Amino acid sequence: MTSEQKAQYEGPEELKDILKRVLAGRKFRLECGHHVTFNHNLGNDIVIQNGKELAVICSLCSY
Repeated sequence: MTSEQKAQYEGPEELKDILKRVLAGRKFRLECGHHVTFNHNLGNDIVIQNGKELAVICSLCSY
């Protein structure tokens, strides 16, 4: 990867900021059938599988 290509990537702080602003307190049903509430202590962890189509499942079902 060239330095120009590396410069195109933003840091994890920007992604966390987007997720907090857009998803805080929202509740979703995941593709695995489980549920998640963002920024809640007892919410499930999620896994986003990147590819041609995104898949959003809980960490328990990702194995």
